[in-house]
Amino acid sequence: MKSYSRFLAWLLVVLWFAWIHALQERMTVSETFALATPDLGMVLFIGLLGVVKKDDVFLLAILAAIGRKSFSIDPSLAILCGFLSLAWLASVLRHMVELSSPLWRGVLTAVGACGLAFWLEIVRFLRSASSMPNIEALLPVAFTSGLTALAIGGFVIYLPGLSPLRHKEW
Repeated sequence: MKSYSRFLAWLLVVLWFAWIHALQERMTVSETFALATPDLGMVLFIGLLGVVKKDDVFLLAILAAIGRKSFSIDPSLAILCGFLSLAWLASVLRHMVELSSPLWRGVLTAVGACGLAFWLEIVRFLRSASSMPNIEALLPVAFTSGLTALAIGGFVIYLPGLSPLRHKEW
């Protein structure tokens, strides 16, 4: 029964990532968030990084990439590499800092959102060879993502269906 509930929880993780990325895409076209839409998928990803088992970090990165790809035109491999890099960084940092604390969650979300957006801009530039990527536009995204992680990052781990993934030892 326990493995069945974990399987269902992982399935719900993919659904939550897809829904959150759909909401993020919807926010992008609104006038209120057009300048700096927070990366809500990154907020969920970093929030869950603080509570899942050490062995589940890379599976979480793969599922986050699948959820993001469902509403993105970016190459799948680039998205996957970005999330796997963040999972590796979190694996290294989890021995040094408390990833479930609000401050580190906000900082890591801001760095992750900016890093992933920068990586995807570089990939777009290399694929189209048009104009140089606009780096200044990434800073508001990082700032709003970090603030969103501070505000709601602690609540995303309590989304319905995700309780079998929360680990007590963290």
